[in-house]
Amino acid sequence: MENTTVNLSCSAEAPCPEQPPTISWTNIPESANITTYLRENPDKTQSVFSHVTFKASYMDHRKNISCTATYPRKTSEDLTVETSVMLRVLFPPKETHITITPSASVSVGTNVTLTCKSKASPSNEMNYTWYKHGEDNQLDLGEQLTFTVNSRSGGWYFCITKNEHGFQNSNEIRLIVEESTSLIIGCIVGVSAFLLIFLLITLFLRAKRVKASTIRENDASDQCQEKQVQISSIYANGAFVSGEELEMPKDQNDIVHYGQIDFSTPQTKSTTVKSSGQETIYAQVRGSEKVMVRRLVDQN
Repeated sequence: MENTTVNLSCSAEAPCPEQPPTISWTNIPESANITTYLRENPDKTQSVFSHVTFKASYMDHRKNISCTATYPRKTSEDLTVETSVMLRVLFPPKETHITITPSASVSVGTNVTLTCKSKASPSNEMNYTWYKHGEDNQLDLGEQLTFTVNSRSGGWYFCITKNEHGFQNSNEIRLIVEESTSLIIGCIVGVSAFLLIFLLITLFLRAKRVKASTIRENDASDQCQEKQVQISSIYANGAFVSGEELEMPKDQNDIVHYGQIDFSTPQTKSTTVKSSGQETIYAQVRGSEKVMVRRLVDQN
């Protein structure tokens, strides 16, 4: 098991105690503690013993640790003897991570495969569960997660690996859907266009209301001017025909003569009417209505 103490021993016979063999180790951790000594065997022979002690790590799994005994010789080449052992360390998932194929940035319609990788022992009994950040339900089971990308596929994914000794969560990895950026830009453009159209319509309606108000004011002003002209004409006509010549009868002997003027047919000449030795003189008056004008004629 991981984090337990490992003790390895290696021994080599020393037929010549004056020149005993040397023992060396390979593939042991740097923190390992090594003890080497010469000891006499029960049969009175001697041997060199070497002990190595260290704590097992998942990084020591499947390591070939070797012990080599080297015998010095008078020749140019020394004699070496070697033995080795492979460690099998049991540990829960380690270094769990995700890889994405073909890439972490893809377009809609692309087939994507997410692979969950982890170191564990035993590795043949690993369980893989897939999740997406923000969603409570699991996506799938298995070492790989394959799907066709759509507009909602973007986000952060992670996997959980588990064996009989424990479990580990991977770091979250982000899948970017390229269309999502285009969609955001399209939404911004659409909203901007809507606001612009709304502003133009508002300005158009405001300008239309201002124009209609101006037209109504102008029409009212023209009508007022026409009425003023008509009133002025009537007052002028009235003033013309109601001077000192128009007086109420002073007594019953006064005779009142009535005349009618049609303003629809302009007159170019004065009209004179004789009655009982008196003359009634009518002046030319222009207008659009018929006005009754009376003149008092004094019989005296």
